[in-house]
Amino acid sequence: MPLIKEVYEEIKFIMATQGYKMENSKTRLNEVNILHTTRNGIKAFGVYDGEKFDVLEGSEVDMSRRCHSHNVEKQRQIAIQNGNISDIDGKHKLNVSVSFTSPSSAAMFVLGGSTNGWVEWKNKDGKILDELFRK
Repeated sequence: MPLIKEVYEEIKFIMATQGYKMENSKTRLNEVNILHTTRNGIKAFGVYDGEKFDVLEGSEVDMSRRCHSHNVEKQRQIAIQNGNISDIDGKHKLNVSVSFTSPSSAAMFVLGGSTNGWVEWKNKDGKILDELFRK
């Protein structure tokens, strides 16, 4: 890990000499476009770029409710089997970020059931994804 940090610092320095600022990507994401859902006590976070939706590492997953989508439910079961979802103090959490082709698939993955991701995911100001991207 120290080698990675050294390489990153060197790249950051070189980029700065060329007039580019390399910000901490997590900080930038938090300030700009992190979305969240907190339904049923689940706390999940994601980012949508207009084409794909990434549910971020550390998000909780409600495994008590099965997904209505067979494909999304299968994806959850595979994530548990390969260790990408862990049970931590009775809550299931993602150990990695997971990409989806739609906000609704992402919402179903974390909440179970059948979910409209366009109204489920909100920004820090409470605006739903539908308002942010479609209107």
